[in-house]
Amino acid sequence: MKVEEAADAIAKFFNDLIGAWVPGAVLAVGLALIHLGPAQLQSIFKLGNTTSAALTFAGVLFAMGHGLLAFHDQILKKLLSKVGLAKPFDEAKAKTRKSYEWFAELVKVQQAGGAAKDWGYNDLRSIALSVSAEAASMGRRFMFISLLCNGVGTALAILAFDFAACSLLSPKLLFIYTNAASWPAQMLLLLGMALTLFKQGDVFYNRAMATPFSIAIAELKFKKDANAGQSPTTP
Repeated sequence: MKVEEAADAIAKFFNDLIGAWVPGAVLAVGLALIHLGPAQLQSIFKLGNTTSAALTFAGVLFAMGHGLLAFHDQILKKLLSKVGLAKPFDEAKAKTRKSYEWFAELVKVQQAGGAAKDWGYNDLRSIALSVSAEAASMGRRFMFISLLCNGVGTALAILAFDFAACSLLSPKLLFIYTNAASWPAQMLLLLGMALTLFKQGDVFYNRAMATPFSIAIAELKFKKDANAGQSPTTP
């Protein structure tokens, strides 16, 4: 395995780990602070001093993070779209971008007898990610940021509704803090942060879906033309 391939594999692993682990940690720590308090949270942290306990906690948080991402993708995103707080990726609009049209033409030229119009948007994007290492790296980076924002935002939204439900229906389930803002203010703060993260996640998702075409064109077309225009040096 080449050094670049090994580094790429390690980057993918840590992106997947962090992208799921951080939202799971946010949810777990938030629930502990809401229901158990700081002292109990410190006791839980002390249980993770051993390697086996730390690995167990990491695995649980990783699973929680993926659960949050699935909840956002399957349920929360649809609800946000219905109330107008989120917009799905507009594939039709993305196809009108010059970078997409130009890349589609480049793919069409390379085909023996097919038409590039028969290729789906995701198919052409996969080709762009395959032919350009820089496009693949940028696409993964933007998608990682998008997933991280959506995962943390989902965790904050769940914490807000959990805190509000317990405050209204069963205050005994909450840890009592001496100095704390009113529960509506705290809930609005959590929901506001969650919505901001969802908006940011949508921005980076759109970039992840559209940016690889322009990067691939720059690498395939302009760099190739620049190299072709350079005359070979004579020894």
